[in-house]
Amino acid sequence: MQSLRIGTAGLRGQVASALTPPLAMDFAAALGTYLDGGAVVVGHDTRVSSCMFHNAAISALLSCGCDVLDMGVISAPEMHFAVPHLQAAGGLLIGAGHHPKGWNALIPLTASGAFFTNIRLQELLDIYHSRRYGLQRWDRVGKERPVPPRVREAYLDRLCAQLDVDAIAGGGFNVVADFCNGSGSLVADQFASRLGIRLIAINCELSGILPHDPEPRPRSAMQVHSVLKPLKADIGFVFNSDMSRASIVTSAGETLSEEYTVALVADQILAGKPGRKVVTNWCTTRTLDEVVVRHQGELFKTKVGEAFIIDRMFELGAALAGDGSGSAAFAGHIPGYDNFMVMGAVLEAMARKRASSAELAAALPRYHIVKRSIRTSSSHAYTMLHKLRSQFPDALVNEEDGLRFDWPDGWIHLRASMTEPLVRMVVEWNSKEQAEDRALLVRGLLERLVG
Repeated sequence: MQSLRIGTAGLRGQVASALTPPLAMDFAAALGTYLDGGAVVVGHDTRVSSCMFHNAAISALLSCGCDVLDMGVISAPEMHFAVPHLQAAGGLLIGAGHHPKGWNALIPLTASGAFFTNIRLQELLDIYHSRRYGLQRWDRVGKERPVPPRVREAYLDRLCAQLDVDAIAGGGFNVVADFCNGSGSLVADQFASRLGIRLIAINCELSGILPHDPEPRPRSAMQVHSVLKPLKADIGFVFNSDMSRASIVTSAGETLSEEYTVALVADQILAGKPGRKVVTNWCTTRTLDEVVVRHQGELFKTKVGEAFIIDRMFELGAALAGDGSGSAAFAGHIPGYDNFMVMGAVLEAMARKRASSAELAAALPRYHIVKRSIRTSSSHAYTMLHKLRSQFPDALVNEEDGLRFDWPDGWIHLRASMTEPLVRMVVEWNSKEQAEDRALLVRGLLERLVG
């Protein structure tokens, strides 16, 4: 049975068995209470269950005296933009992003449009668990306010101001994009028109049905891969259902790991600008480290999670933030991951360097990465990690987010999941065989410790 997950990315779980409309109403009422009746921007993705949770959340927010600005179907980057643009007290995005069918989520946003920090989330959860909501009398409930026109156009204005649109348009690119029948489908044509590209969109129907695993990985890219050459496309993009993650298929037909998305973007953002800062987490590919060094930049690492990465980006004044899930955020843009912007940055790199997508990918240093999960109880997880600390005395060790062991040829990262009874393991090495061998070694050590 899947448990309900609560974290900086909100309340999420399998619909009906874990996440239910009453729970959604409680969570939205807690948010309305936390925001003290301020205006809230609400939007949702295209999943079948999203309208149900959307209506439940709006009712709860209205009951707490919050005025609601209903954006309807909206992508995650547009939502990060809309909340501060509309000067709301906060936002609530309903949609499960990269999670499989049957899942959904309620994601609270601050007035800046960013995810809640751990401190803010704890304050919200204190209200949620206490069930002491600021419900108002019949004559003081909130109202649904009309959304001002041109919010989407204003978002595209902001996005295009960050890009060399003329250079992209001059490239005459043919682009295949798989929108996973998600909320990005609504923006596809306007985005393509702004950039002057020929966009061949697939899985671009607002049916609520996910056509494949929504997590952008090579295994999810087969449909794009199959049509890229027949359509003579210059590049292919595979998105999750809310435009917060992406992977790439090159003109040579290579289905790139989602780990390389942020590295390709960094190669463009840092070019010719030494000293720029980049933020990522402790389990993103070392390829990004090498790209940052190549451009004489500075790389900073923090805990896994969009909220941690974005907060550190603003704290340091970094030019770019992102991680190995295929996500990136940009200075001077919005306080969240935006893969419309990722698409634009990669196309800009192709245009300015006069290089194909295959040539951009070939210029990246490559490693082999293995990701595994070891099931254990939460109490055992921390004990196991503590005991494993002494197993690799020759490694450089970091303990900011679980355990990270570094050697010249590769690294191992282990952390206890905050939402499931698992230890998550990532191993990256120079060769596939060494990466698999190290993963087997560590898995065996952990399983013996569980025993």
